[in-house]
Amino acid sequence: MVNKINTNFEKNKYIAHTIPETGDIQFMEQHLLNVEKLSGANCPLQLMKNLAVITAILHDSGKFCIEFQEYMQAVMESNGETVRRRIDHSTAGGRIALNLLPGTLSAKMISIAVYCHHGLQDCIDLESAVSLEEERQKKDIDLQTICSRYFKLYPVEKLKEYCLRAQDDVQILKEEIKTIAKSGGRGRIYGTENFFLGMYERILLSLLLDSDWTDTAAFNQHVDVTFRKTADDTQKIWSQCIRHYENYLTQMTKNKKDSPVDKYRQEISECCRKTAITSCRLYRLTVPTGAGKTLSSLRFALYHAEKFKKKHIIYVAPYNSVLEQNASEIREAIGNPDIVLEHHCNVVQENDEDEERYRQLSESWDCPVIVTTAVQLLNSLYSSGKMSLRRMHVLCNSVIIFDEVQAFPVKCTELFNLAVNFLTSFCGTTVVLCSATQPSLAKIPQNRVFESKEMIEDPSIYAQAFKRTNIIDKTQLKSGGLEVEDLLDFVGELIPKQNKILIIVNTKPCAKEVFKGLKERYGGQQHHYLFHLSANMCPVNRKSVLGNIKKKLDEKKSEEDTVICVSTQLVEAGVDFSFKCVIRSMAGLDNIIQAAGRCNRHRERDRGDVYIVKMSQKAENLSRNRDIRDAQTAMEEVLYQLNSHAEIFSDDLSSQEAVTYYYNRYYLKKVGVETNFPASVNGIQTTLVELLSNNLIGYNRYEAAHKNEPVKRSKMLNQAFKTAGDIFEVIDEDGKVKVVAAYDDTAKNILNQLENPYIDAVSRRRNLRAIQGYTVGISMAMKDRLGRAVSNICEGRILVLSDDYYDEETGVLENPRLKNMFM
Repeated sequence: MVNKINTNFEKNKYIAHTIPETGDIQFMEQHLLNVEKLSGANCPLQLMKNLAVITAILHDSGKFCIEFQEYMQAVMESNGETVRRRIDHSTAGGRIALNLLPGTLSAKMISIAVYCHHGLQDCIDLESAVSLEEERQKKDIDLQTICSRYFKLYPVEKLKEYCLRAQDDVQILKEEIKTIAKSGGRGRIYGTENFFLGMYERILLSLLLDSDWTDTAAFNQHVDVTFRKTADDTQKIWSQCIRHYENYLTQMTKNKKDSPVDKYRQEISECCRKTAITSCRLYRLTVPTGAGKTLSSLRFALYHAEKFKKKHIIYVAPYNSVLEQNASEIREAIGNPDIVLEHHCNVVQENDEDEERYRQLSESWDCPVIVTTAVQLLNSLYSSGKMSLRRMHVLCNSVIIFDEVQAFPVKCTELFNLAVNFLTSFCGTTVVLCSATQPSLAKIPQNRVFESKEMIEDPSIYAQAFKRTNIIDKTQLKSGGLEVEDLLDFVGELIPKQNKILIIVNTKPCAKEVFKGLKERYGGQQHHYLFHLSANMCPVNRKSVLGNIKKKLDEKKSEEDTVICVSTQLVEAGVDFSFKCVIRSMAGLDNIIQAAGRCNRHRERDRGDVYIVKMSQKAENLSRNRDIRDAQTAMEEVLYQLNSHAEIFSDDLSSQEAVTYYYNRYYLKKVGVETNFPASVNGIQTTLVELLSNNLIGYNRYEAAHKNEPVKRSKMLNQAFKTAGDIFEVIDEDGKVKVVAAYDDTAKNILNQLENPYIDAVSRRRNLRAIQGYTVGISMAMKDRLGRAVSNICEGRILVLSDDYYDEETGVLENPRLKNMFM
């Protein structure tokens, strides 16, 4: 038998990938060429093209080693049944880069990307104090054999040309970073050089991952490599979208009765369209709730993308409930659903073909318009997950709309600001910050966001036009706060005149107790309809309840019916329903204004009433929620000022003066404590901002461990990328454990299919996605309390909640439902 691998050696043909079942082989020459072309073509930043290309050329050079090629031969000869082995093929490329450009920043950037293309790593190991470069230099690889084969394909002189060009680009890039970092003075108000350099490193790795995976997937699927849309293709798409959008807007205006509110919405939309031709990179759209932020910001984005040749429009919302509603509106407005990717965990495709296409698009974000959550976008910037990291370069040269920006977690504030500064300063990206209550972060001493251009120069002119509520302070109803029974009495007083009431409290247990009390008082009465919404309910359940609430509120014949909904804050942002009256347990001013947006939303009457109440510590246990406690403290100061000197807020809690006052009080308590994402690493307190900037923990340990050595490590690119990425998560601990509630027959059917050991891979992925609609996030402590009520399937990948521990009115139960034994 002819030894295939030796034959390949003689022909200078070395295997990159193989499909043993078909006998297909992709040789190194083709793979490296494809990844090189993809990296160059897809690189959104001119200053990074040479870096991206040389990184692509070097990334798999380690596969030229004898061990890897023998492994490939064994795989081929055993039809894929040989034991899977991990053979290091990333070390060689990084070492070649360091040899070609010794001691340079460009070599560091290339080598780190190559080393990390199979998994993100720290530049300095925080335990051993060994640098990534040292670790790879110690690895026993046959670099001489690898180089002798590799340089026949890529001559040294050609590589040096790329490297020198890359080195020149990095020098320019470094100077640009310095200029921006110094613009904030010695305090580095807008970010540090190391942080921004680390972000560039992630973009380089993102490009490599995307190009490598794209080519490998094309080979495995027996298709040609596809490149992303050209600038001309994208321009045509924007032009078509604008035409359809304007027709859509015209038709929508025709179908509506003239009203002052619609006139103001049109004015705001027109302001956004006119602002789109300006060349600023950071904008704010501050308009009251109900002013049409989604469509107005989309209009801006379309015109701006066409004018400045942007590659993508990315709409980001904090919650799925906002996203699903607005995604539908966006698709309808631009008229081409095929160019809109709605990416979040609740999206389910109907067939295998659509599921596979959706999987590919959600991994690559290769779509002109992307509608996604804050979790997905922030993960692409900071998570250690390769799937998330792959998408990061898509954020460059795009228009990104952050809706309801005030709802982003406090701990992410500085990371968010720095990301916005990086994208707008270095990546050709335009960012729009949308909210009815823009945070005023001017007093944060470091890592504040750059000054932005207001799309609406004087938002206050629309405040009265969209004012649909009176916000009434009832926090002094009872000393020490209201118990649940007190709140129920207050509701009872309102029902005769305000029979459509939304109650929003701060905790899930409190919401459940209030709902239980309402059922005891009114559950058996005719024409009384009670609803409960909570994060303890699965998304499908919540969506069903929301639909029932909207239907009941919209029924003309139900004018005399009493409709009461008890909810946590999940209804505050973007949920399109309208109650006559809202009761809001005291929280931050942003929460209260957002809650007011669910009252008299469509101006059914002149004014709706929004009552701020204060619950007792017993009714709402906030001992573990410092954010809400701090927000309440700041809000107490605002209410004191309102009651003492109402004129400073124009006698209006929703005024910009009140909002600014509130945020200055609130964030002053958080600065340097919670806004920079605090974390503990090996028992040492630090922050993610620090780990992704100077990483003093790692750097100081490295210096101490190498104090007797003549060569010291550079202070650049020491980031703990993996450690920070592993720690980073937008969702708090309370929702970390996902359990599936078999809420309906569809959920039960999906679970049955997932337990089938013969299910094909595509169907399994589709079912895994579909089951997300039935998941509930609970804390680890709650999981422990549930005990045997939680079982697992799919080799432990899915946790399933017992039917007895889920109620469609209130969600997950800690004690089983009582069954009627006589049924």
